[in-house]
Amino acid sequence: MQMNKNVLERLNAIDVTILTDVVRQDQRSPYFVITDWSIRRLSDKGIANPDGLWLFSGRGHDSHEARSWSVVVKIFIQPEQETPIDDLYYWKREFLLAQSGLLERLPGPVRSPRFYRTDEYPDSVWIWMEEVSDRRPGSWTLDDFAIAARQLGLWNGACLAVKVQPQEPWFARRHYIAWLSWMDIEKDWQFPLNQSHVSIDLRQRFEQLWVEREVFYKVLDGLPQVFSHFDSQRRNLFIRQNMAQQDELVLVDWAQCGLGSLGSELNWLVGMSGGLLEWLPAEMSKLDAVAFDSYLQGLREAGWSGERDIVRLGYVAWLAVFMGCIFPGFTAIWCSPENRLNALHTFGLSEEELFWKILPILNYSLDCADEARQLMTKLGLL
Repeated sequence: MQMNKNVLERLNAIDVTILTDVVRQDQRSPYFVITDWSIRRLSDKGIANPDGLWLFSGRGHDSHEARSWSVVVKIFIQPEQETPIDDLYYWKREFLLAQSGLLERLPGPVRSPRFYRTDEYPDSVWIWMEEVSDRRPGSWTLDDFAIAARQLGLWNGACLAVKVQPQEPWFARRHYIAWLSWMDIEKDWQFPLNQSHVSIDLRQRFEQLWVEREVFYKVLDGLPQVFSHFDSQRRNLFIRQNMAQQDELVLVDWAQCGLGSLGSELNWLVGMSGGLLEWLPAEMSKLDAVAFDSYLQGLREAGWSGERDIVRLGYVAWLAVFMGCIFPGFTAIWCSPENRLNALHTFGLSEEELFWKILPILNYSLDCADEARQLMTKLGLL
């Protein structure tokens, strides 16, 4: 609460010349004049940076007309302890991405918000950007997920086809390993709901995956690598119409972007959308079938002619060692009585209700592990 208050005080004291510079870029009008504005928090649903998103909106005019405007500022507070620059949790990654202009140089069709300005302070970095409107607010249908998956495939395929493979020192790599850094497997399995509600069969299948995880890592490292967003779960996706009145996918929150195996972007579209209850976890196989076929279609349309099994392996192996391996830690955190208020705020469910809702993810993840083993054998990778 104190951090929120301090940030708001700084926002209210913003230099009007800075705000004018940003709004003129947003309005594509070098003579636009701001007449009034207000500030509010854009979202309180963020998990990693809940106080970081703020919306400036107001009225203004240029020589043509008076009109409304709105822009977003995203603020990252410097942590007490900094991680290495390529670590998944490196705090300035999205700031460096915005400064680099990289996304403007990459082929579409996936877009990011337009970045207008970056400011660095002793205790924080700020990114000024476009506010993105979603033509599909609320829960998505299978058709919406299919649109997103196809565009992700088109984007990944285009990057590979034109050999656009950027290498930046601040890219995140091997995300599935970094996520395990906050887990204590033995302790997490002692969590009462894990102890009482995970069957012996599921626990044994998990133990097999845990023992074999290094094999999965090695295989994933050897697959075609592509720059990706790596957090394309529903909450970060917006479908809007572009200038040609066609559906366009816009991705926000690029803090985990980096390099990973082709197909692995679907881990978030399918797996984490289920994990955050943006899709019913009990029906993830149905979402998988639609999303994977659409993603593969996008790859083909972009000119990628590799094996279907390579893409499928990139997806199921990554999801297995990501969603599968973090499951006991995920439930131990989100479903604990100590975290009840946060879980109610984020998911609208009490701890035991939430546990039962997400439990099917473990079985689905372990099924992905089984499929990955079969594909590794078929492709001669075991």
